[in-house]
Amino acid sequence: MLLSSIIVICIIIAAIANKGFGGVEKKTFRGFYLIFIGFALQVLIFNEKFTNSHYNYLTPYIYILSLFVLLVVVLLNLRYTGMRIALLGFIANIVVIIANKGYMPQDITKLQAMGEFDKIELLNKLGSYYNGTIMSSKTHLNFLGDIIAPTFLKPYASVYSIGDVILVIGLCYFIFEFLRKNS
Repeated sequence: MLLSSIIVICIIIAAIANKGFGGVEKKTFRGFYLIFIGFALQVLIFNEKFTNSHYNYLTPYIYILSLFVLLVVVLLNLRYTGMRIALLGFIANIVVIIANKGYMPQDITKLQAMGEFDKIELLNKLGSYYNGTIMSSKTHLNFLGDIIAPTFLKPYASVYSIGDVILVIGLCYFIFEFLRKNS
């Protein structure tokens, strides 16, 4: 929720700083519809109904597919510096998720620090939940997993990966870049 809020705040600040959305008039953004496809796939799999269905074994495969759909959007728009920054975070996340068979390793102690006790209970009970799995010596590339716990933002934040942080920085830069009026 926090990362989405940051993106919305960036849009608002960029619109105010640029006195509106006039900066987008002469700029192109390719593959916009793919964003909806990527997120629609995630909405499909990240809900209780799908999780409790006999199709839930497809979750990691559909999740990886959704990430590749979203990656195409980033790649189609690399002419923007913000998208090049976002690509670094995106690749970090995709690499760790693929290395862990479709799941992001999540540090239980960091989840505890953030008060994510329901999530911990589900992870302990199920081993993996939605796109997360318990970080352990058996998970790979843990340094790229969900290890950043901004406790000063509790209860509004969760635990994030370095890829998440870089991705959001890149997207915020892109928003300002895209809305900036060419003088």
